[in-house]
Amino acid sequence: MDTAALPDGYFDSLAVTMPCCSAPMDLNALDYVEAAGFARYSLVATDPECELPLPAVSVQALEDLLGTDLRQVVARY
Repeated sequence: MDTAALPDGYFDSLAVTMPCCSAPMDLNALDYVEAAGFARYSLVATDPECELPLPAVSVQALEDLLGTDLRQVVARY
């Protein structure tokens, strides 16, 4: 990620070459231990009154409303 990040901390591209095998890869496609993602924006719910992660039908409703695919990443701080 340090290689792909611009000086301002943003990413121009998520395409990287893996150091282990020199294969081209997209940082968003890697398998992380916990759910992770790179985004231009985020939707945040503080103290939601529902179980997390959201059921697929709820995520689909949000995707339909926003007109884009979403990736749900549950973070607890």
